[in-house]
Amino acid sequence: MTSTTRHVCDVAIVGAGPVGSLLAVVLRDLGLETVVVERDLAPYMLPRAAVMDDEIQQVFHAHGLGEQLRAITTPMRGADFAKPSGERILGIDLPEAGPLGFPPVVSHFQPELDAMVQRSAEARGATLLRGRTAMSLEQDDDVRLRLDDGSTVVSRWLVGCDGASSWTRRAMGLTLDDLGFDQQWLVLDMELSPDSTAVLPDVTRQVCDPVRPTTFVPGHARYRRWEFQVQPDDDVEQLASDAGIWNLLSPWITPRDARLVRSALYRFHAVVAPQWRAGNVFLAGDSCHQMPPFLGQGLNSGSRDAVNLAWKLALVHRGGAGDRLLDTYTTERLPHVRSTVEHAVDTGRLIDQLAGRQSHGIDHSAGYGGARPQPVLGPGVCVPGHPWVGHPMKFCPQLLPALAGKPLSFAIVSAGPVPTPASLSGLQVQHVLADADTMDRRHAIVVRPDRYVAAVADDDAGLEHAANLLVAAL
Repeated sequence: MTSTTRHVCDVAIVGAGPVGSLLAVVLRDLGLETVVVERDLAPYMLPRAAVMDDEIQQVFHAHGLGEQLRAITTPMRGADFAKPSGERILGIDLPEAGPLGFPPVVSHFQPELDAMVQRSAEARGATLLRGRTAMSLEQDDDVRLRLDDGSTVVSRWLVGCDGASSWTRRAMGLTLDDLGFDQQWLVLDMELSPDSTAVLPDVTRQVCDPVRPTTFVPGHARYRRWEFQVQPDDDVEQLASDAGIWNLLSPWITPRDARLVRSALYRFHAVVAPQWRAGNVFLAGDSCHQMPPFLGQGLNSGSRDAVNLAWKLALVHRGGAGDRLLDTYTTERLPHVRSTVEHAVDTGRLIDQLAGRQSHGIDHSAGYGGARPQPVLGPGVCVPGHPWVGHPMKFCPQLLPALAGKPLSFAIVSAGPVPTPASLSGLQVQHVLADADTMDRRHAIVVRPDRYVAAVADDDAGLEHAANLLVAAL
């Protein structure tokens, strides 16, 4: 029977994976009515992403999900490149907590994460339409999404968080640019037995094996992941068979040590969409960028998309900014994620290079703990001129508690009282006091609602000038 149900909301989201569900959580906390369309009836029960960095942990904590996140994650102790013997070539050991007060990286079992974030979105009032498939999309002033049961979702905006094969991307005629990386790997997720005596690394390890490069990831609880590079002369069907899988794992574990949770042949590739917006329709997560997993930044990058877009939609919704603000979603996030994808590609090539298989001219800065600069936001709601601008505010522990419950607030961070620039009078602005070391002799730092540094000023006049430029971008 065809439905005539009509769902009306501010933002429709296609896809209730971790990016779409996190976007729904943030949007609901910002007061926007949200409908999420998900083709599956329950959270996907096999793992895919495996790690989360401290910036995204901060997002979960800022939205009241910190304790739930801690219960389903395990801090990661380090990461390295090693010879087949286990001898470290280069790498990094991670502290228990970084500048934000969280572990720099934690591992998770994605089905648990997905279920938690979906529950949190629904608990906040997001409507989750499970078992529904998008069929057609039209837009003028509104976006109208027709579903397979004949019902429609009418929204002011729509965001496609529907993965690598994104229906939304294809429906809007948006494309992906190929950055020239293509390798096939066999990915194995295992759960160790409680009585396993296997001795395994306690760090993420890239085994630079000239015969077969291999990745090992210590996951949450008893979960462990291996990734084996497929070679040109491999019989892929045999490699992925039970016998082939246990042959690959034999230097590490035996069938007595673990059970197979998932086996998947993946093409690791690097693609980025050059445009993430078509009218009132946007892309986020794997729908607009995909990268090899060597940095563990796929889900983290998608989460950054969600946070960047959410506060801008909310500000436009409340009348605090014009539609042009939404164009900065692409201009800011695209250079940032492209840099991340290129770094992930170089990390993958460095494995081959350190194994002596092929020289790609990759510097060791592409490795864990290397000195490669962190990605930075592109042009948008930022005032260039200081190296902190366009990066998350990771060096002010007072920021999170001071802004708790104020997800759409800008912040002015300073060591002493400073005036609020007149041009910011129409926005939510909080003043946060920091110590002199944090300020590093700077007069004031302007922080955006997504907790990225928007501007750094040397005096009151510089703060007023920076505020004028920021407001002009809204």
